[in-house]
Amino acid sequence: GSYDLKVGTSERGDVTVDDKKFGLPQFKHLLVVFGGVAGIEECIDADESMTLSGKDARKLFDLWVNTCPYQGSRTIRTEEAVLLTLARFRPHIISSGDSAAKAPKVIKDEDLNFSDGDDLSEESSDEDGSSDSD
Repeated sequence: GSYDLKVGTSERGDVTVDDKKFGLPQFKHLLVVFGGVAGIEECIDADESMTLSGKDARKLFDLWVNTCPYQGSRTIRTEEAVLLTLARFRPHIISSGDSAAKAPKVIKDEDLNFSDGDDLSEESSDEDGSSDSD
């Protein structure tokens, strides 16, 4: 399937995650796009196959979000932006996403198998089948 919710991240976003009314609409497949050092806008301007200009980058997305308002620095490293954005989006993803995201699979202790398949009781026996107490 395709992505039914596409979110572009930009310091020039139309909305911020801090807005009281911010939320994600219902979706099954979410795509979050991050730009490089100069942002998505610069990436679009640099792509010769794009007919859209960088200043109109917002038109490619359902939401154009600033996930770090008042960032206090000129740029945020991509690895920091990914962590920050996913953390800020998490409550919205849980409340708006597909039910599979809402109900994580619970693994019970009895379902775990760390053994390599050998019966541990056999490990305490000698190779000839006798135990230490013989």
